[in-house]
Formats: sequence, structure tokens, C-alpha cells
Amino acid sequence: MKQTYILFLFFLLLNSCGFGKKGIEVKVENKTQTTLHNIIVVASPQSSIIFDSIAPNETITKFLDMNETQRVDGSYTVNFTYSDGEEITQSFGYYTNGFPNNYLICCEISEHTAYIAFDSYCD
Repeated sequence: MKQTYILFLFFLLLNSCGFGKKGIEVKVENKTQTTLHNIIVVASPQSSIIFDSIAPNETITKFLDMNETQRVDGSYTVNFTYSDGEEITQSFGYYTNGFPNNYLICCEISEHTAYIAFDSYCD
């Protein structure tokens, strides 16, 4: 019993020290009538994810791994292209010392507008 307790405390300590993946879930929802292409969410040059394409009324969620992000403050950027070729770049939110302050980014893209929310403000 004592060994189980010590083992539990050891894994709890490892988990609380930040070992493992640091990052944030990114949910992108296409509310347009056309397919969106090349949606890129960037935290730093070392930390980005690409959504190749998202069909109309489709939602895709991916994990933005920030393990390679330097221990500096920064903001996120989303870049995407509408089917008519119009490219959009929008900066939003921030992270501190290379760590995200939230656990979820929701990006709802409609006709020429990107609505971005965090955590419980999604939906």
C-alpha cells in the first residue's frame, strides 16, 4: 500500500511540474458556403498547425503543440484563404512565458469575419 501511495505521489509530482505536452486545443468551424483552404494557427515560428481545408459547416479540432515555443510572451495568429482568394490574417489572445493561458481556442469563420473565443466563451 505504501509503495502505491509513493508511486501515485511521484506521478502527480511529474504531472504538476509540466512534463508532457504543453499546448492548446484549436477548434475551427467553417460557417461559410464554400471550402476554406490553408487555415494556419501560429503561436511562434516553432509552434503552428495547419488545417488543409475545411468544408462548409464542418468543424475540425487539432492540438497546437507549444513544447518548442520559447519562454516568452506572445500572441496567436490565424491565417486563412477564402475560396475567392482573399487572404485573412488576424492576431488574437496571448500566452505567457511560452505557456497557453487557456485550454481551448474556438475560431468560427463566416463570410469575411473570424470570431475567436477562448474556453467557456466558445459556443
